[in-house]
Amino acid sequence: MSRNRGQSPSLFGNPILHPLNVILIINCLIFFLQYFANQQLIYRFGLTPDFVLGGAVWQVFTYGFLHAVELIPFHLLVNMYGMYMLGSNIIPIIGKTKFTILYFASQIGAGIFVVLSAYLNEMLGGNIPLLESMTTQTIGASGALFGLLALFGIFYPNAELLLFIFPVKAKNAVWVSLVIGYLISQIGNGAISNTCHLGGALTALLLYKLFQKQIKPGSLPYIPGLEWEAPRETKIQSKTKPQVIEDLFLDQKKINENVLGQIDSKKDLPSIINYLQGMQVANANICPPSTYNTEDPICLRCEWLVNCALRKAKE
Repeated sequence: MSRNRGQSPSLFGNPILHPLNVILIINCLIFFLQYFANQQLIYRFGLTPDFVLGGAVWQVFTYGFLHAVELIPFHLLVNMYGMYMLGSNIIPIIGKTKFTILYFASQIGAGIFVVLSAYLNEMLGGNIPLLESMTTQTIGASGALFGLLALFGIFYPNAELLLFIFPVKAKNAVWVSLVIGYLISQIGNGAISNTCHLGGALTALLLYKLFQKQIKPGSLPYIPGLEWEAPRETKIQSKTKPQVIEDLFLDQKKINENVLGQIDSKKDLPSIINYLQGMQVANANICPPSTYNTEDPICLRCEWLVNCALRKAKE
């Protein structure tokens, strides 16, 4: 954190009240409180579908601020790093307000998706492994994070992201992550809420459709290695569209062409010399005789052409 005289305090180059810092600070403070809560925070505010359907509806929101309490807070660090990095690239495009709405709506949407998945599983007998259980507890900001990842993939489709050790195009990152997550859950019995991740991504994609008309491609920031690519039709049009270049010496070119036309119309050398004599430019730094060429574009745009033409006529 830094603070200069006359300026508000900042963190990671952004004001303290910047959405990225507010989300980061809230998550870190709650994580610190979890050390002294003896699992009470997770029990009351973590997402348990059975509790939500029993009236604890706040859990579809509050679960996103809780993380696994470990000696090394890996869960918190990964989620907050991802939130900050993705958010830093998304906010310049959609603005702070829409980003905040997108983040928390993805968090809530992911929570609701978990509850619906568990309810559906219960209705179907409760033994479908790809669906959630009514008693499974979900915590973490990864639902919101997957919402950001889905939107990042829209803006920077061909950017390469590292998932574990594999480079993946951003447009495919959400779906590849889900496939890997489901495999880990089924084969390795990993504690990953893939339903939550899917719900966050789908919520963000839905919100993007609502905001799409207000997002202009020209507002996309330039990031080395993460350039946004225009639609293919736009690229084709830009290649075929002729480029108009302004000729700054067009007036001088017309004057010189008129002079050359007058020279060609005169029948004798004295007339040409007499005609050019009155048009000479004083203190002209003309080129060597061998470079004079009336068909050269440079000569045709030079204000000293009349001097070179007179010298040529006197040879």
